[in-house]
Amino acid sequence: MTMVSTPRLEVKNLSVTFTGVTVLKNAHLKLMPGEIHALVGQNGSGKSTLIKLISGVYKADSGGEVYVDGKRIGTPVHTASLHEQGLAFVHQDLGLVPDLTVRENVRVGRHATFGFTGMINKKKDARATREAFDFLGVDIKPETKVADLVPSERVAVAIARALQERNLGSGVIVFDESSRAIPPDALEEFYGHIRLLASQGTSVLFVSHNLREVLKIADRVTVLRNGSVVEMGAPTSDLDEAGITRLVLGKDGELGDYVRSMPSEIREGGFTLTNVAGGRAFGLSNTIRRGEVVGYTGNVDSGFSSVGPLIAGVHPGGGEIYVDSKKIKRPKHSSLPMVRAGVAFIPQDRHYLGLATELTVQENVTLPHLRTKGKPWWTGLAWQRRETETVLAKYEVTPPDRKAAVSTFSGGNQQKVLMGKWLLEQPAVLILDDPTQAVDVGARSAVLRAARQAAVDGSAVVLCSAEVDDLAAICDRIHIMEGGIVVRTLQQPMTADDILAATYDIAKGSIT
Repeated sequence: MTMVSTPRLEVKNLSVTFTGVTVLKNAHLKLMPGEIHALVGQNGSGKSTLIKLISGVYKADSGGEVYVDGKRIGTPVHTASLHEQGLAFVHQDLGLVPDLTVRENVRVGRHATFGFTGMINKKKDARATREAFDFLGVDIKPETKVADLVPSERVAVAIARALQERNLGSGVIVFDESSRAIPPDALEEFYGHIRLLASQGTSVLFVSHNLREVLKIADRVTVLRNGSVVEMGAPTSDLDEAGITRLVLGKDGELGDYVRSMPSEIREGGFTLTNVAGGRAFGLSNTIRRGEVVGYTGNVDSGFSSVGPLIAGVHPGGGEIYVDSKKIKRPKHSSLPMVRAGVAFIPQDRHYLGLATELTVQENVTLPHLRTKGKPWWTGLAWQRRETETVLAKYEVTPPDRKAAVSTFSGGNQQKVLMGKWLLEQPAVLILDDPTQAVDVGARSAVLRAARQAAVDGSAVVLCSAEVDDLAAICDRIHIMEGGIVVRTLQQPMTADDILAATYDIAKGSIT
């Protein structure tokens, strides 16, 4: 007789309604002990809502139930008792305070104290911290400031905080887009921690936009679409990236071949680099002609990640840059001359460098264009409303509310706003730095289509990315970097596998 294990976490019929609109409908989820279970879906599909219901941030509509190890914990879930109920959460920013010590971060809210005085017992807290680190196999001194840790160590601190005072192999840990805070060179160690937790019997709920990552680490996957679960617990061994994409979008969502479906005409003028150097890149000499898309890529240490901010004038550097044969003077601490020359830059960090998230969509979209479209004595409201509504419709931003603060939108819709902001007027040059980072598959396609369309309309487009599928989808040629310099150039026709193979071989030294 086969014994059926009790689910570690089970969600039944969870729904939530805000101001008459149902944003999550009868959601169900089941995690077994020791499994890594991924939760995926587009921005706005209900993933964040479901996590907030499980963590007690939101209260579910009547009829929903949450169980841990077969015990009903009720809704709303009481946030103060999450730890005792066996639930722990590691959020996308890791939730650490850099100016506090490792001990203080790990033990926050659970400090050992001296009797009636209530003073913190630092020795007991340090011992509990070391015990959590011993399980993870890392050696971090409890009195070290978090600000002084490398990224992989910060991840260990966040996981140790979730693990403390937990019976070995018990409970559920939810990683809510946590990999977004981790640089590529620290991801393997992060995955190793997750696999270790699962191997001991702890269940892991892994929320991610990165479908390749999901296939790499998860045992099963649950897919949300439009507030409903459309697939629960499908084995990842039976799926590929295209298969999950079809579930997420409800259709064949593979990236299109935009080079062939959106052919562009090479035009006069463009963007010329002559011996440009800065950051980890040097000796960049290239001309990106109007009407073409040129990519830069490489491995983590190749220097390609310096290219976008460098050639956009965000980071200082040497060499010469020309837009339509006109040399651009670049002050050390200002990108304004580049902007005035018609160079638009889509930065990797949209929150701090690309958008003023507390301002409205309309304010963000129109801000760079006040000088050209407004008047010295009056910025004008009619054109701002008209242009913003055009952006909302063109890029299918949801909700289409020009007066809403950008901070209230999902990551994918924020990226669409950022693209619309800079493509409102046709730029001479469009530079994109990893533009599809942490956006869902639907928004990813929209961003790449917009970039290719910019080339069709006459811009010179530069894409700096490690996403080989993105590069193959829109680039006419791609420069592969190693050691800070371009060492090989690929031309269309090429596939994502061609780019990956060339990058890997160069890194291994087998291509010269």
